[in-house]
Amino acid sequence: MYKHILLKIKFLILLTVLLLFSGCGVIPPPVDNEIVYRALLIGIGDYIDSENDLPSPIYSVDRMHRILSQCRFGLSDVEFFTINNLKDSDATKKAILDEIASTFSGAGNNDVSYFYYNGHGYRCEGTSYLCPADFTSIFSLISVDELENALSAIPGTKVVILDTCRSGGFIGKSEEGVTISEEELTSFNDEIINVFSPSQSKSLLTTNQYKVLTSCHYYQSSWELIPVFGNPYSVFTMSLCSGCGYFNYNYFADINADNKVSLQETYLYIKDWIIKNGYGYLQQDVQVYPENSTYPIMEY
Repeated sequence: MYKHILLKIKFLILLTVLLLFSGCGVIPPPVDNEIVYRALLIGIGDYIDSENDLPSPIYSVDRMHRILSQCRFGLSDVEFFTINNLKDSDATKKAILDEIASTFSGAGNNDVSYFYYNGHGYRCEGTSYLCPADFTSIFSLISVDELENALSAIPGTKVVILDTCRSGGFIGKSEEGVTISEEELTSFNDEIINVFSPSQSKSLLTTNQYKVLTSCHYYQSSWELIPVFGNPYSVFTMSLCSGCGYFNYNYFADINADNKVSLQETYLYIKDWIIKNGYGYLQQDVQVYPENSTYPIMEY
């Protein structure tokens, strides 16, 4: 009997040692001076007080989570330290802003932070907004400036990926009901590019800390499709994921085969994917900032 008890004790000690040395279930802390990658993925399809729901965002978040979790950066094959998700009713205005601060807490000047959003956008009186799950009025939306202020408080590089329709042209009318011409419409996506571009008037952005992809131009919609078989998908997010390892770890967007997918390679692949897969009729043109950037947003 005592022999069996002794064997059990030895087994438990051995198991404990193995778990400690294997790191099972524990995310190892970053190594000093190592770039730390963090991501916040937001998908809102089910709006709490609105019937204008979207079918694909929750699946878009899952797809983005998958390709990011496959990334291995640099010679040390660094993985994402954190990938947090907010979906549907969990993605309230307060939760989104709080989660930005929480997810990217501890980021340093060498670190990289990814912010992804798939959901509705809105524009009113010259200001563009993200629509959180609990929006009921303009005061419960997240303005572009609020988003920029929250992200600019984070040191390091920010990769911003937005999958949303134009907002100014979404309804094509002002609050007074007067139709606005196409030339007068300022897009949510174009404004995002402008807000996140370096400017002499924005000292926080003079170091070119933003890498930005948006799903379409100001006069276009960001389309999503519901196939006969399988889950709904956004054309933009599916094309991005397709080029970045979603299907059997094939990185089709890696044009020069250097095991890195740059911002520019991603942009070019999405444009080509939309045409090759017969979605050209949707007239959806991805936007990028900065142009011709070799910055790797995916590595494997």
